[in-house]
Amino acid sequence: MNRSQRIELNTNNKDNDKHIKIRLERNIDTLEFLSMNVSAEDVYGDFNSDYGVLVGRVLANGGIGVPNARISIFIPLSEEDENNSDIKSIYPYKTPRDVNNDGKRYNLLPRVSKKDPETDQNTPKQPFGSFPIKEEVVTNEPILEVYKKYYKYTALTNNAGDYMIFGVPTGTQTVHLSVDITDIGEYSMNPASMVINLGYSENLFTDNNTKIKPSRDLNDLPNIETQEITVDVIPFWGDVENFEIGITQQNFRIRSTINATFTIFGSVFTDGSNSVWGSDDKDWSSNRPFVGEFYKIRPNGEDHEINIHISTKRIGKVKEKIYYYPTSISDDEIASADPIDDMLLLDPSEYSIYKRDGDFVFIINCNRNKIITDDLGNKVDVDVDSVNGVFTKFRGFVTLEITNDEVPLPTQLDIGDYLSVPTRFKLKIPQYAERNLGLDFLENDQTKKWRKQDYTFEKNKFYSLSKFHGLVTNRMKSHTYTNNSGFITEDGINKTDYNDLRNINTTGNIYAETSLYDDKDEFPYNDTSTYANAKIFGANWLNLSIHLPQFSKLAFAHSETDFLRVSTNFRPQMQNNDQYNNYYLDDNDQDIAAGFINTKFFARSDLHWTDFIEVPVNDIQAMADFSKKGFKDNDLSSYTLTGEYRNGEITPSLWPTACPLKGGKINGDPNGSPDPRYYFYKGHGEANCIQYLYELGLVD
Repeated sequence: MNRSQRIELNTNNKDNDKHIKIRLERNIDTLEFLSMNVSAEDVYGDFNSDYGVLVGRVLANGGIGVPNARISIFIPLSEEDENNSDIKSIYPYKTPRDVNNDGKRYNLLPRVSKKDPETDQNTPKQPFGSFPIKEEVVTNEPILEVYKKYYKYTALTNNAGDYMIFGVPTGTQTVHLSVDITDIGEYSMNPASMVINLGYSENLFTDNNTKIKPSRDLNDLPNIETQEITVDVIPFWGDVENFEIGITQQNFRIRSTINATFTIFGSVFTDGSNSVWGSDDKDWSSNRPFVGEFYKIRPNGEDHEINIHISTKRIGKVKEKIYYYPTSISDDEIASADPIDDMLLLDPSEYSIYKRDGDFVFIINCNRNKIITDDLGNKVDVDVDSVNGVFTKFRGFVTLEITNDEVPLPTQLDIGDYLSVPTRFKLKIPQYAERNLGLDFLENDQTKKWRKQDYTFEKNKFYSLSKFHGLVTNRMKSHTYTNNSGFITEDGINKTDYNDLRNINTTGNIYAETSLYDDKDEFPYNDTSTYANAKIFGANWLNLSIHLPQFSKLAFAHSETDFLRVSTNFRPQMQNNDQYNNYYLDDNDQDIAAGFINTKFFARSDLHWTDFIEVPVNDIQAMADFSKKGFKDNDLSSYTLTGEYRNGEITPSLWPTACPLKGGKINGDPNGSPDPRYYFYKGHGEANCIQYLYELGLVD
């Protein structure tokens, strides 16, 4: 049985330093303080020593322990070594304010980056210090001599922000702190959040606030903080007869306010400049449009194959709205909260936005679930109104669209004698519903459920998007309504055995033996699935990238189509119900959340399920190393993904099934087995959301 004795140290000691004297119990195995301990062998080994033990915690935000902060006892350059050019060129410091040949003051920050074996990330991302790395110490004799003599009392704080230096000379000592807030583990800040949250001038940064402008003067760097405090170190063994020991405590408080963030990234694409789901064919015998024409892509005939092919798709900058629950709504209260009144819209000035055609990255502050570090090193919750601590989570949802101004829609077209107006999907993320129980123009329970569906994000993590690519086909001239099903009787749901049901053709030609296109777009296709030589994707989840299709709405000929306005892929349609069928095609006053209205063009939530997916950094690196932009998980033969993405098998908590309406099956067969594959697409054309993370310096 391990026998331990604990020394209580107060990390909130306002005087910053404290001498603790305590009588040591006999026959102990370990001596504990803060989140650290020393063995009895170490304690009694210094029984006759007049050296001291210095311990403490580096704190931020009044209560968070700062990992990876560097502490040392400053030792001035000796007179002997002042005449030794080899030593003085490496260590010229008589005071901590002296500078070396590079113009940098005394510091403990690394001179170069090193790969973290746990995360496989380079830390720090931008090295500004002058402290030698281990390889230099063991291979360079003068550096080794300097290290042994002048850096012998050096420590690195642990995950709780605690440090201990054993064997410190007693008496007055100068204790030095070096910390880089971009390199403090789970609380590391990035340059963008330093501008948004800490108010630093953009003049201190480069590359659109993704990098810190270099400087030799550490005082000019917004991420670097150094401190020196004079400390009176008492002997560890103060009374060897009564077994009384002495501990010298010195805490540090950094000036920077730490804000934890998370990142949402992804890619978005839409249909071509001449592509609309809703063809211009008609029944010439009756001069009226086929119902099935709403399910084909314009134009028909030879161009049909072209317009469903991935190569014809377009990209542009996405428009987002981020809705969230503020701290005034507790986790317990969210269950009964009303998003209309209780959610807020995140102002674009409150988060960092990076966009280019097809790709986006949002760096967002956490704003709920505040924590501090207790004296044992544990993370404990504190009241959200506390002045101490850091927020660690965020809860809300996002809406995405590509506006007509950003990517122009095709021109109007005719279906028979009747005008059809092109439009484009909008999506809420996340959303899901069982058949015909999704977003409805009535303020009923299913609409309230749609509005309440949200996601909880956590600090320091990367998230992307996933969308179920729902399919509906219909080749009929006429139709039979089944108003309670959400579809018309002739609809085929989530099948990939036709080419005219909003699937995406990736490489093949459905009419010929040879391909029309090569595989340059590298879009994934359903596992082992081909149809008439065409490799197609649909009726399954696509991760990282989402498709916002263009579709046509019928503007005239009410009686000719029994008030049908769009295909049921976009919205459920009802017979002789002009209000219902038109509701999501025109501006409306339906609430979304946070006092914002208008659900125009929002796609049906019982077919087009959407979700956020957490993407671990190691997975991002594996995806970056894989050359193709579209792939399945088994294509990464040398790496096993660790994230949980969306596919035909995984059902998240609270969701009814893995996929809607018998989707997510092998080869897109609704009667088949669930497809275990994950499908990924980094982005269309020039877009590549994985590469974008690297270009912004968010991943190494």
